[in-house]
Amino acid sequence: MQVSDITTTTDGRKLRSEDSKRRIVSAMLELVREGKIAPTAEDVAKRAQVGIRTVFRRFRDMESLYAEMAGAIDDRIASINDGFAKQGDWRANLNHMVERRLQVYEIVMPYRVAAEALKFQSTILLTQHMKFVREERQRLLALIPEKLLADAVLTEGLEAALSFDMWNQLRNDQRLNADEAGDVVKRIVSSLLAAHSLNP
Repeated sequence: MQVSDITTTTDGRKLRSEDSKRRIVSAMLELVREGKIAPTAEDVAKRAQVGIRTVFRRFRDMESLYAEMAGAIDDRIASINDGFAKQGDWRANLNHMVERRLQVYEIVMPYRVAAEALKFQSTILLTQHMKFVREERQRLLALIPEKLLADAVLTEGLEAALSFDMWNQLRNDQRLNADEAGDVVKRIVSSLLAAHSLNP
């Protein structure tokens, strides 16, 4: 066998490996998006149309698959979060951030619901949850003027109003559509800011 033949064979195996890994991650994302909170390796293998042994050749355990899924979700929402740039009035920036945040919530909702249910069983999911919450808070506080940050009730209220928990409550428990839920969140934010201006 010539060197070129060995290289071709190696490249072919690598491509097949990458393809099966991509199909496994896509299968996991699809299953969670469809409402399956904790897909098993068997569920994933069946959806990806690969053998169960292939799943565990590509991922040593479900934790490593969760990590890959979290990375794929981060990549998907990065353009929304990274595309935000502060400009001009802080209120306009806040409104813009609210719109982007609700857009992100709508994308990640099935995955966040699943992660919430499993976070105390998975180090990866718990770490991802804490990272998500921390970054949400940092983005919010970075937009609020210093004089408003002194009002702890206002800042904590804004964080609660703009949290995923609020969005999940409105969308899944109260059965509002995305536009209705968005209107509620924006009304709460406006009311909090108005209350602060009335009680300086």
